[in-house]
Order: sequence, then C-alpha cells, then structure tokens
Amino acid sequence: MKKKFNAAKATLLTAVVLGGVLVTLLPTASAGLIFNFQSVLNVTWENETQEPLVPRGELRILTLVITHTIARGTLGEGLLVSLTGALIEIDVSILEKPSWCTATISQGTLAVTVQPNEISTVETTVTIQVANDAPAYELGYVKIRAAAEKTGVIDGYDNDFTLSFVPGYLALINPSLPETNSKNIGPMDTAVFPIEITNLGNARTVVLLSVLSVPNDWVALITDHLILEEGAGSKATAFLIIKPSKSFGYHNEEQTIRVSLQPVKADDYSQKGEVTFQTFLVQSRGFSTPGFETIVFFGAFAVVFLLVASVRKRKK
Repeated sequence: MKKKFNAAKATLLTAVVLGGVLVTLLPTASAGLIFNFQSVLNVTWENETQEPLVPRGELRILTLVITHTIARGTLGEGLLVSLTGALIEIDVSILEKPSWCTATISQGTLAVTVQPNEISTVETTVTIQVANDAPAYELGYVKIRAAAEKTGVIDGYDNDFTLSFVPGYLALINPSLPETNSKNIGPMDTAVFPIEITNLGNARTVVLLSVLSVPNDWVALITDHLILEEGAGSKATAFLIIKPSKSFGYHNEEQTIRVSLQPVKADDYSQKGEVTFQTFLVQSRGFSTPGFETIVFFGAFAVVFLLVASVRKRKK
C-alpha cells in the first residue's frame, strides 16, 4: 500500500514538473490552449441604490465585492498547483454614466493571488453623486467594468455590470427683487413690488406665497402661487400690493410687511422645500382727504341743513 502511495506521489510530482517544463518551453498561447486556464470574476455590491439620491451634496457610497476563481481544463489540475501564489491584477473602471452624475472608484487597481480550488475576494468602493440638474425620479445608470489581466498562461477576463439609482427632488428657488424692497408713498397711493423667482430645482415646482402680517388699517395682497417649469433658469414673477391707511388726516407712518415663499413639487405637495422670507418697507407720508362718498355725504348734509335753516327763517 505504501509503495502504491509513493508511486502515485511520484507520478503527481512528475506531472507537475513536466507541466512546469512545458509551460517554460511552450509559447504562452500554446500552453494556454492545452491547459485552458482562465480567470473568472463575479461582482456584487453592498448598500442600497434604490433610495432617491438628493442632489446638491449627498454622496452614495457602495462597496463592490469582487470574487475571483480560475477555470481550467482537465489537463490543468496538476499544473495549477505550481502556479500557487502568482499575482493577478484586477482593474475596476467606470465605462458610462449620465452627464449630470459623477462616479468615482476609490481603488481602481486590485490584486489577487492564485489559490487552487479557492475563491479569492477583494473589495473597493464606488461613490455616486448627482448634480442640481439631475432629472427628479428619472432612472440613472453607472456601467462599471471589472477586468482580470492575463497572467502567464492564465487568460484574462472582464465582467460588466450596471448600478441603477434615482435622483430625488431638489426644491430650490432663488427670489430676487428687480426694483426695490422699500417705497415712499402718500396715504392715498398704492405700492407695488414685483418678486422674480427662479427655479434652481430639478422638477416642475409650485411656489406658495403668503403675507405673514398686515398692520391695522393697511391692506397687503400677494400672488398666492406661481408655477415654475422644469429646468434651471425657469422664471415667473409675483406681485405684492400694499395700500397704507387712508383715514382722514395727516400720516407719517412706516410699516414692514413680511412675506413667505415655499417651493413644493408640482405633482406632489408633500415634497416641500425650505421656507424663505422677504421683507418690504413702506413709508406713508402726507395728508389723506375724504373720499368722494364722504364729500357727497357732507354735501347732502349741508344742503339739508341750509333747507332747514331757510324754512325756519321763513316761519319767523
């Protein structure tokens, strides 16, 4: 029995030595055809890509897990043992991505060693970020390639895979005042303030506007909502109208009117952006005279008074 075992062992060693000699003497291509060695890669990733990626700063980091094995033909079993420890480089690169997305590989060059009948594992990470103009809730893709380099008689191999993700909604507006935020008017006049609003978000947006407080005897009205079409640079103009107190007499008043603006997704009001505020200052100075109806009242009163006085005079 021992003699048989030693004979088998000697045969195996002889095969390995002969294989090594063949690898040395034969051209690499010929040896590869005889033993049929080839790297095989499989790529999986950890962490989720399905949660929407909020534009303007959020980073999504995914861990790529790459496994490596070596496929071989029937004649390659013995020779593979002699290749134990050989280094095989694996390159990871990004092939395609949307223009509104950035994607980076933390470590693009990895390495594994030949381990017969074992699976080697290496890891790297890919970081994905979307820009402000990423279309909200439109499916995006990043195509990545993992490639094992040809090493000696071991043929190379590459595996392409795709990561999918969805950009979230960015509620972002930029209000500006094309004229001013303060005016001096008379108590009988009206102050009109245009408010130009630009859509900096990535979807059709509704802007809700409201006046927060109005001084006693003053009137303040504002466009209650505006629709901003999708696309950076889309603009619309709201108007704030302020009428000061016009009670009879001289006025020298200064009042502040504050308004709020809030962007929301046009087809889903539950997705809201931050509330911003604009402040307007109006100074009312001057004399307020009675209106036409007041003049008519006092005129009619005067006529009645004169008629009564005339009747009494005649009676006397």
